Amino acid sequence: MAKQKKTDTDQATQTLIAEVKTRKAEIARSERPNYKTNCAFSYDEGKAGATNLQVEASVGKLIQIAAFLIQREDAYNTAASRLAVDNPPKFEWGGYSTADWFSDIRTRIGKIQIADKRKKLEILETRLNAIISPELRAKMELEAIASELQ
Repeated sequence: MAKQKKTDTDQATQTLIAEVKTRKAEIARSERPNYKTNCAFSYDEGKAGATNLQVEASVGKLIQIAAFLIQREDAYNTAASRLAVDNPPKFEWGGYSTADWFSDIRTRIGKIQIADKRKKLEILETRLNAIISPELRAKMELEAIASELQ
């Protein structure tokens, strides 16, 4: 009976290891981001001190940038309406549309979240490796060797 329990544990461990490998493969397949702007966002157009979206690690700061753009675009459209401007030019910030900025902000937040997922998966993998039985470890090693020989 004890042997059966170990087999159940090994089977559950193998299933979890396979799931971790699947998720890591999904992360690895994520494409290199294709940014639409120059990624240099500044609250004052044309001023120094821009935030580089490609390296910004704070999701909160990225959300603040998006909120700022929403406010500016809404104010621009309201002003154009109140001034009765026919077909006003589309709102742009730093030479790019709000849609382009939002696309880049979403892309960056996705990259940040992928990094977090990768870290979590590495921790789970370490924990799973710690509970693998010697028999399962030997079996997995034999399978790895067999696949390399094919």
